[in-house]
Amino acid sequence: MHRMIPIKATCLTLFAAVGFALGLSLSPTQAQPPSVVHADADYDASGYVTPAGMVPPSMYQGSALPLGMSSGVMPVGFNGPVDCDGGGNNGMFSGGMLGGGGCQNGYCEGGCENGECGEDYDAGIFGRRARCRLLGGRGFAANMTACGGCAHPGCRACGGLTNTRFFCMFCRGGGCEACQFLGRGYLLGAIGSLLPYQDAGRGAQRWYDLSAEALFLSHSTGNGSGVVTTQGVSGTPVLSIGDADSDDLEAGMRLSAAMIFGAGGNLEFTYMGGQEWDSTATVNDPTAQLYSVISDFGVTPAGGYDDTDQSLSQSLGNQSEFDSFELNYRRRTVGPYNRFQGSWLVGLRHIRYNDRLIYSAIGLDNNGVGGDRRFFTSSDRNKNRLFGPQAGFDLWYNVMPGINLGFGLKGAWMQNDVKRDSFLAFNSEAPLATPGSVEFNDTDQDSTVMGEFETTLLYRLSHSWTVRSSYYLIGIDEVRFGAFDSQNIRNFAAAVPSTPPNANRAQTDNLVIQGFSVGAEYIW
Repeated sequence: MHRMIPIKATCLTLFAAVGFALGLSLSPTQAQPPSVVHADADYDASGYVTPAGMVPPSMYQGSALPLGMSSGVMPVGFNGPVDCDGGGNNGMFSGGMLGGGGCQNGYCEGGCENGECGEDYDAGIFGRRARCRLLGGRGFAANMTACGGCAHPGCRACGGLTNTRFFCMFCRGGGCEACQFLGRGYLLGAIGSLLPYQDAGRGAQRWYDLSAEALFLSHSTGNGSGVVTTQGVSGTPVLSIGDADSDDLEAGMRLSAAMIFGAGGNLEFTYMGGQEWDSTATVNDPTAQLYSVISDFGVTPAGGYDDTDQSLSQSLGNQSEFDSFELNYRRRTVGPYNRFQGSWLVGLRHIRYNDRLIYSAIGLDNNGVGGDRRFFTSSDRNKNRLFGPQAGFDLWYNVMPGINLGFGLKGAWMQNDVKRDSFLAFNSEAPLATPGSVEFNDTDQDSTVMGEFETTLLYRLSHSWTVRSSYYLIGIDEVRFGAFDSQNIRNFAAAVPSTPPNANRAQTDNLVIQGFSVGAEYIW
């Protein structure tokens, strides 16, 4: 044992000597600041391109600066003062300690996934949930138990609650479903489900297989507006033809079907109509002092006719019906950039429009004989049947995928076949001034023109279903309306013919139909 001690001592002595010799051979050193190796580098001439999001190399030139400064050599993990998505602020809670995410200016900014600060980033030494709790939504000075959702709904620090919960009359801050309806996005999610279907893209070509709409239309009346009845001989007007105008909106339908017919082309069948307008206007006078235009309001003959004057009641009624049928070939095209689309069409159109005007009068007893009331009734009905070729076009603007706004025009030259049915019934029509009636008919034919304007808004809900709403304006020239032909009635009553005379030409005027529709389109 005593023999080993000199050996160990000798080894230690040798190691110490070698270390001392090496120390003497090295020159003394001092800490120096980092030198700028590439201070004079010409990055522009070298063709160097700074990647997107990276600070240009020229910003790195200069002396090394302490941690937290805005220039010089930047410390590892430093990402600058950005929001949670950018990586946090530049203090001790930057990416290195708190993780890849962070809190801008001491609280959680937006930009985190679903408002959850640091959800998609590294947790760091504290963890992403602890990070928001630690900062308390407003920095260290904030009360960590009063986190207002880090100023954004959904922060992990407060479990998705917002400050609005303190105003809730149900839970008073507990965070029930009632006060979190907005904060958790339920309402926004419901609204988001109503966004249009966009998978077909902005360039989806205009198309439908079936279309059905509820149609509400009004129409103009061409019966005139003259006075029909006065109170007293040539007295105050109390009833006019315009009082029976049936121009209210009436419900009908519009149905359309399309079938592909060649590249870019299709056949379309469209029906619109079903409207039936009906209105009545009545005046009463218990003193039987109502006089009609047939006797020039009681002047010719003096005191008027027994059946049409000295009346207790007189009334007017107007009835109208409308239907339209179309068969068209349409050719579609798409404009540049898919924003505009259009089409042109040619086809055939048939329109039916019926108009009737009814006038009636009820007077005093028949001179005290039999106790019957004197009466008079006039009904004049005109059936318009229009048929001819038409042509037109439409233009559509794609506001965004799933929403389209368009308008269209159509024009047609048509032949109008008119059939007129007139009916008269009064107290003294038959021989010996007894009650009777007479009916006569005639026909006429004329050419006319028609024009239609349409504007439509489409909102696509799914691949198959689209909601649509349209406005329609249809104008037709020289349409026959029901008339109150006082001169024809006067001639007929005075002559008391055994055969009725030919009916005079009916009232002719322009017909205007307009209204709107709401419905849906379907694609197989």
